[in-house]
Amino acid sequence: MNCPAFRVHMAGPAGRNFLRLPFVAACTMPTLPYIRLTNVKNYVWGASHLSGGKTRMRFKIFIQTFLALIFALGLTGAALAQGQLTPYEKQKYERNRSTVSIISGGINGTYIRYATDLANILDDLKGNEMRVLPLVGRGGGQNVIDVLFLRGIDMGLTQQDHLSFFKNLDPKLYGDIDRRIRYITKLYNSEYHLVASTNVKKFEDLRGKTVNFWKPWSATDIGSKTIFRLLDIDVKPIYISTAKALQQIKSGEIAATVLLAGAPVPGFAKLKAEDGLHIVPLGQETLTKEQHAKLLNVFLPTKLTSKQYPSIIPEGQVVPSFASGVVLAVYNWKEGSERYKKVARFVDHFFSNFDKLQKPPRHPKWKEVNLAAKIPGWTRFKPAEQWLQNARSGPTKKNRAFATFLKESGRGTISEKEKKALFGKFSEWWATQRQ
Repeated sequence: MNCPAFRVHMAGPAGRNFLRLPFVAACTMPTLPYIRLTNVKNYVWGASHLSGGKTRMRFKIFIQTFLALIFALGLTGAALAQGQLTPYEKQKYERNRSTVSIISGGINGTYIRYATDLANILDDLKGNEMRVLPLVGRGGGQNVIDVLFLRGIDMGLTQQDHLSFFKNLDPKLYGDIDRRIRYITKLYNSEYHLVASTNVKKFEDLRGKTVNFWKPWSATDIGSKTIFRLLDIDVKPIYISTAKALQQIKSGEIAATVLLAGAPVPGFAKLKAEDGLHIVPLGQETLTKEQHAKLLNVFLPTKLTSKQYPSIIPEGQVVPSFASGVVLAVYNWKEGSERYKKVARFVDHFFSNFDKLQKPPRHPKWKEVNLAAKIPGWTRFKPAEQWLQNARSGPTKKNRAFATFLKESGRGTISEKEKKALFGKFSEWWATQRQ
């Protein structure tokens, strides 16, 4: 059974709506609880006028009203919930309210490491404020499909070029995909790795050969098809694990294996010189000018280093390649819905704790992340855009407003627990205001 929201509706003389505060109410109530305060003349954020401009509303009285309502109605909502919800039902509601899921990639890839890093930093199992479920997935294109269609998926890691790929793939099904999917932030660049025996010097040597594309609909699969199409090189793709592919390269059963993932890839970093394998260069030295220009229209030029792969790249040398940006994508939930609100809470926790993700033992590529980076062809999830706008206007602006809020409330000293709970409610209200 869905649990309705307990709302407070404050309106001025003309029926204007100034504030709505959500609280948990009893799931068994036949109608939505609704409290309406009319003709409230003495609250507003900032200066305004009521009753034909004769009464100037004061900020101090507003915050006293706001604070009193939060505590009084918070207690009322809790009492209703405790009186009509069983402990099991209450716990079930709270756990689901604070949990978000992220579909990622295979166990050896960078997608899953990013998702687990987010879980390790943001999980608050004791306080039930936030829990992140990192899910093993196929990555890339499959993650786009999962975010679009699977009920339990809130977010997914994918590649920035995939929206255009799907729009071209099936305009009837995916023509409006850019309206249904948003992005929270760009995370990092995935480097294109093609590993083959040392007798394969360039991509042209693979024409007509069998190459492992890992998994169907993965970022590796879509990226590889795009690259070989742009290079006008036909290969025979197969889909097996990277570990098995490396064995089959050594035995001569296949020519190469590819993986689009953040360097260093653990499976490739463990390769040794005596294995007779190397990373095939993909750059100006091994491509025609026309081929190189085509790749630049879609991908970013990059270099793989001996520091990343000391056993198969000689010290001080680099191997040219291309990269694709990885995006944290989210379904564009209806604003104000429960799914929308809990992803918005995730955004606040994520961005507010971003500095912790850039420290060991987290993935080193977190240091490359710029939360404010824009992605052509994508629209940012509204709560993420609002958070960044607030940060640009001053990271302490909300904190200063909250400090004033407490000072003017006249409540005196409150506990840290009460302060934290109140700040959460204040933050939800703050996010709805135009800064």
